[in-house]
Amino acid sequence: MSTDHTSKKKEIGLVLSGGGVRGVAHAGVLKALEENGIRPTQLSGSSAGAMVSALYAAGYTPEDIHRFFRENASIFRWQHFARGKPGFLDAEKYTKMFEPWLHDHTFETLSKKIHICVTDVLAGKIRFFSSGELIYPLLASAAVPGVFTPVEIDDVWYIDGGTMNNFPVEPLLGRCDILLGSFVSPKKKMEKHELNTTLKLISRANDLSFLAASQVKFGLCDFVFIPYELWRFGTFDSKKVDEIYRIGYEWALQKMLEVKELINT
Repeated sequence: MSTDHTSKKKEIGLVLSGGGVRGVAHAGVLKALEENGIRPTQLSGSSAGAMVSALYAAGYTPEDIHRFFRENASIFRWQHFARGKPGFLDAEKYTKMFEPWLHDHTFETLSKKIHICVTDVLAGKIRFFSSGELIYPLLASAAVPGVFTPVEIDDVWYIDGGTMNNFPVEPLLGRCDILLGSFVSPKKKMEKHELNTTLKLISRANDLSFLAASQVKFGLCDFVFIPYELWRFGTFDSKKVDEIYRIGYEWALQKMLEVKELINT
């Protein structure tokens, strides 16, 4: 394992996009960064990117985060279906998914500063959580509208941060010497037969919206990892966790010389 001492002296920010199950690719990117002595000191994330940010800041390794996604990839369980709420799945019932990993943590107990992006669906505005209770903002950031119910925090309904900001670079601007990003929702042209289920269509629509809004912010980063091979996977492609993790890792390794030169400049 190589160590880059220069990177340790710099404040390195990392923006992690949403992307459902593809978010495990962020853990692969983190593994490649760590193996090259590059350890982000601040993170900002939406949806799956928020989950990875929180787990990493809680001290879990990239391999641990990979295991979290593998154990929790299958989100559709009948016992979690919502009753009397707007959405198919009750987001708040997923607290049990996070409790074994983060039950002792608030934002203040994390080893790194993180910002979790959510959408206030009532006011129609973006909000960032960076202090206080941790698990409920995480649930809110990943509450994909139409699939999960909104998450209520202090009488406000919050949904997926990616709805309005899937690449939440803003909290890190001006606070880091180097600003990196990881975006896991690249696109390609699709054929009609590839959109043959409701979930596939929802995933495609979300991806197109997220990409359009995110691309304009890539230039605010010094470097953005975009593993283009991830176009083959959908937001809910829960059986491909290991492959997605590997792609994120291998793609980041290919870009590491460029990133290290940037950091050492």
